[in-house]
Amino acid sequence: MTDDLDPTQDTTAPAPTDPTTRVEMPTTPTAPLTPSAPVNPTMPTYQHEVAWAAVAPAAPIVTTAAQPRRRSRFRWAISIAVVALIIATTAAVAAVITGRSADATVLGYVPEHTTMYAEVRLDLPGDQRRAVGQFLSKFPGFADQSALEGKLDQVFDDVVKEATNGSQTYTTDIKPWFGGELAVSLGALPPASAVNGSDPSAMGSLRALALVSVTDATAAQAWFDAAIAKSGAKTTTAPYDGATLTLFDKTDGLQPAFAIVDGKVAVAGDLVSVKAAIDTKGGGGFSKEPGPQAALASMDGDHVGFAYIALRPLLDWSSELATAWAGSAGGAAPAIGTTLDKALPDWGAYALRFESDAVVMEATAPIPETRLGPTENRRSTVAEHIPSNALIASMSNDLGTTLKQALALFGSEPTLKPVLDQLDQALGLIGGADAALGWAGDSAVVISTAGDTPAGGLVVVPTDKAAADHLFTALRSFIAIGGGQQGITVTDESYHGTTVTIVDLGDIAKLSGMTGATGSAALPTLPTGHVQIAYAVTDQVVVVGSGPAFVKQVIDTTKDTSLATNDRYASLAGRAGNGTGSSWVDITAIRGLIEKAAVGAGADPAAAAKYQSDVKPFLAPFDAMYASSSTGNDVNRSVIYVTVK
Repeated sequence: MTDDLDPTQDTTAPAPTDPTTRVEMPTTPTAPLTPSAPVNPTMPTYQHEVAWAAVAPAAPIVTTAAQPRRRSRFRWAISIAVVALIIATTAAVAAVITGRSADATVLGYVPEHTTMYAEVRLDLPGDQRRAVGQFLSKFPGFADQSALEGKLDQVFDDVVKEATNGSQTYTTDIKPWFGGELAVSLGALPPASAVNGSDPSAMGSLRALALVSVTDATAAQAWFDAAIAKSGAKTTTAPYDGATLTLFDKTDGLQPAFAIVDGKVAVAGDLVSVKAAIDTKGGGGFSKEPGPQAALASMDGDHVGFAYIALRPLLDWSSELATAWAGSAGGAAPAIGTTLDKALPDWGAYALRFESDAVVMEATAPIPETRLGPTENRRSTVAEHIPSNALIASMSNDLGTTLKQALALFGSEPTLKPVLDQLDQALGLIGGADAALGWAGDSAVVISTAGDTPAGGLVVVPTDKAAADHLFTALRSFIAIGGGQQGITVTDESYHGTTVTIVDLGDIAKLSGMTGATGSAALPTLPTGHVQIAYAVTDQVVVVGSGPAFVKQVIDTTKDTSLATNDRYASLAGRAGNGTGSSWVDITAIRGLIEKAAVGAGADPAAAAKYQSDVKPFLAPFDAMYASSSTGNDVNRSVIYVTVK
């Protein structure tokens, strides 16, 4: 490809050596590698390379015009960024228009030993096209599914016009060649010791790729050529194993490149990575490696987004990087202990998919060597004690066991020992960790409303009521004795046969250390009133709340009036299945409270009207969020549902 996009003009001359071929670093000088048979006798040909290998110093490539280096060291990045920006602004277009192969074509061109990989399946594989259409039908303008494509074409044409200052449209310029798949990958990480900010050439060891599936290679090449030319970048072309490489100016040891491979995938990144993608011939080793293969298999059904992160190599590299930086600064970086390291999974995988009434996010990870947390999947009993009007509830099975496991695990780490020794001493005053935590069964952090006022606290199902009574009796004595001089008071009141203890921490202004400052022009006026914490212990539940109103609300809750019998919650809990913990967010109720508060605060009438007409119709369909975590023999799994009505 030439700078003036003239396809008839010869742009290169033979080179005596391969300017981009990787050469093993020998201990003694060696002769240059012999080039393979050229595809075109007028163009240099490149040897195959080991994926993600370092790039050897390159000889210059002759072009039709002089190529003075621009002063900007990131000119090539700007060129690729222009291409990426236009694609990004049009990504959502294909998300509801195209529907081709269920296989991710781009995945086959990802080199092995990739550390991070993320793909967006805008071609909507399998059932995702139908699910996306049904999901969008809940929003204004998308009820008529037969007109869906036309409406989206018009919407995204406007998006592309705006992004390109009217120079392009989606339907004319991009849709004809775009295959609907986008991906990025990060290869084997560069030596941490070289990435300390003082060596600009360290960028040369960066291995990264952007991949885009194409359906018309000729049209795609012309589009990319025009985008690159418009950016003002100087480029040269050269053949490599049946593909045409577009090479950008080399900067700080990094050689950016671009190619369309097998007429199926456009790849852009550093030259070594681009050549490694070409070498895969669509059957790349990444998806066949144990980690990525297990990650892909762990996901349920088709998806529109997927990401994989090799966590252990990333953690090791981060530790090495911290050590290198600390060394250059004359200090020492804290090391991550082997005990904590054993609690880290080897990889993490994340997927996004649609169902007819929900967008669903999944996360999976292999079971680490050291498990932390519940190991039994079951329906939590704590939901039966949470008020049905709960706005937010985050539930966990076996709280006490989990906390004791965490203390034991972290207690073996030398860097955490000073802090945990102090915690041990504090817990010793009330009988030790087992007495303080062992009685706690299923638990939940809850935010609800008491009248029109948000209230919240901790709700725990005790496995040993006597132990819970002992703990809170001891705490009451400590607070009453030690808090008197600070103006803290402790009182009890009876409520339906249960003792509710109220700890009054005093005036808010005094707690803030701002006494006498409320009238200062330099400081905002502080709210007035007292801060209270209340708690109660019953045979069925222990509750610690932001005040007596929340505690009484929990005491009044029965199984029939609890969150467990809320139809919306119960439906999602059944959909997700049993697990080790879950969370509930009532989006509809929270939106209602925010709208009511805005009106009460005297919102601008014009702004309120604009919200009602332009914003609320697109927020109102969102109903609730439910998240659940579970464990298995091989992987831990989390799933999040965001539903629409």
